[in-house]
Amino acid sequence: MEAKTVFSLLGSDENAATFALGWTLSRSDALLRRLLGALNVPEPTDTVRVELQRHGGDAGFTDIEIVVAGHCHVIVEAKVGGAVAGDRQLQRYRGRFAGDGHDVIVSVSAAPAYVAARLLPGSIDGVPVRHLSWGDLRRMAAESTAAAAGTTERRWLRDLERHLEGYVTAQVVSSNLVYVVALSTAEIRPGYTWIDVVEKDGAYFHPIGKGGWPVTPPNYLGFRYHGQLQSVRHVEHAEFVPVLGERDERWAEWTDHMLYRLGPPMRPAVPLRSGMAYANRVYCALDLLLSGACDTIKQAQEETTRRLAG
Repeated sequence: MEAKTVFSLLGSDENAATFALGWTLSRSDALLRRLLGALNVPEPTDTVRVELQRHGGDAGFTDIEIVVAGHCHVIVEAKVGGAVAGDRQLQRYRGRFAGDGHDVIVSVSAAPAYVAARLLPGSIDGVPVRHLSWGDLRRMAAESTAAAAGTTERRWLRDLERHLEGYVTAQVVSSNLVYVVALSTAEIRPGYTWIDVVEKDGAYFHPIGKGGWPVTPPNYLGFRYHGQLQSVRHVEHAEFVPVLGERDERWAEWTDHMLYRLGPPMRPAVPLRSGMAYANRVYCALDLLLSGACDTIKQAQEETTRRLAG
């Protein structure tokens, strides 16, 4: 497979992203200054040191550290996907700060700021915690190109921008993957069940980034109950809602959820049994769910995994 950029040779995991970002920060003064500005750190007047995978007395390895003695110390902890670093991991790095400059801990993941703000502490023992998405960093790389000093710096910025595209997980409207969930017959309110939310109101909602729930809205949602797949629906609209009860009083007790408005149901050609534990949530290819090619959702999920593996 042809590499899109030199950074593609590193792969597509967390280290590949942080190495690409760290390298470009060390080669692009324009990007470094834009990043520090976004973190409210004044422009440095001395040599900036960018370090990758730095080991410390806390027995941990930071992804990126940006250090200017007496001026600033920035620690970047990055994740692939929508997860963010936990409090315990961030607390481990607190001892690395000398407290003689602008200290900042930066979380990086695909999670947008409104999600990360509810998952991350505002500070760790006085050191502020900020969050940037991979999309934010990709935009910074693009915006820094005009301020680059020469062709070499511009080339690194363009390569970084293209490389980070693979880490940005906004809703992919061209995707044919279906996120299949199980609907309970339990009542949310008297006479109103989880099945009614979908079948009567054309809606669905779930927590964001916790308990394995996605941060990125899928293009399709599949719903199973009574032991089989009942329908697949296109996600017409998805949004983060702080208080669901403001949209429907029957949902009043839930906060910080992704709310979906759904298109009309598409039914499988033949009955498609679950073939899996009731609580499982899985991704399956749209055609495998609707065409009759599979006997169970589990079989469709396994075939989807095989396809994606190439």
